[in-house]
Amino acid sequence: MIKVFIIILFFIFNSCSTFKKEPTKCPKLIAPKKAAEIVVYSENKIPVYLGIRGVQKICFKDGVDIQMELSVNIRAIRNDTTKEDYVPVNISVVSVDFNEKEFDRDEFNYSQFLLKGSKIVDRATTFELKVPSKGQVLLGIK
Repeated sequence: MIKVFIIILFFIFNSCSTFKKEPTKCPKLIAPKKAAEIVVYSENKIPVYLGIRGVQKICFKDGVDIQMELSVNIRAIRNDTTKEDYVPVNISVVSVDFNEKEFDRDEFNYSQFLLKGSKIVDRATTFELKVPSKGQVLLGIK
């Protein structure tokens, strides 16, 4: 009797659509040039180029809105590789509605480690945010 009950529960939960995310087309994602590539100074006062070097996204329906999951790759490039160093990275992802009013925001700040001898260092960071159905997403580093 218990086996039959477990099997019935398994079929009910397995066929329930509320547990499955329904993929959908992602809204427009914009990374203005002034916000996609910048030069910052490391802890040792050395200039470091930071740039967005790839974005992967997947979107799911979330009622009338869209749930967006992003993976953003940030590349750090420096000329002076004689020391270990840290560079501050601030990434912002903002969704706006069709009137360009902010809807949702996700930010991440960290210090990226630059190993001695490493000229180029990449790091991927993930984000999640809600986007209105007729909105768009703005991405930038500072």
